[in-house]
Amino acid sequence: VLEAFIGNLPLTICAVAMATVTLGVVWFKFAEEFLDTCEPVHFHSSQCTFPEFPGCFYCDTKATGYKIAIGFHYGCKVVSGLLAMLVVVKIILATRVVVDEMSSPTTSSPAGLLCMTSVCVFAGRGLIGQIIVTSAAGIHLGLAIWFIYMALAYHIMPEPS
Repeated sequence: VLEAFIGNLPLTICAVAMATVTLGVVWFKFAEEFLDTCEPVHFHSSQCTFPEFPGCFYCDTKATGYKIAIGFHYGCKVVSGLLAMLVVVKIILATRVVVDEMSSPTTSSPAGLLCMTSVCVFAGRGLIGQIIVTSAAGIHLGLAIWFIYMALAYHIMPEPS
């Protein structure tokens, strides 16, 4: 039953993972900008606790608003990571299905979102995060080259409208 569930997951689940991680990061940065308990600091400062994007803040971690924002941020990252891991499990358990999906430009296009989600989840997480981000960037480049090749092979042209 689990294998059937994993094998039938569409690659568009990567889009849900990407949207979730982006929601968490953007909402957290919005909260940092508007919470009175957060002060802007230099990006390379030791006080910059979340170097995910330029615009670092030093916040009072005991403030209720900050606790809610950081909890939501981590919750979104966990959900995104789990959704991305489902796709990785699909690649491992249902390799033939994934190869079939990757042979069509229509069904292969969401695959790059897995790489983008990985970058958003693991950026700023030390050496392991750097390895995962660099690997995801390389895989994403390979997927882009593959997609361009398929577009040329299938003579897919942009819609004129």
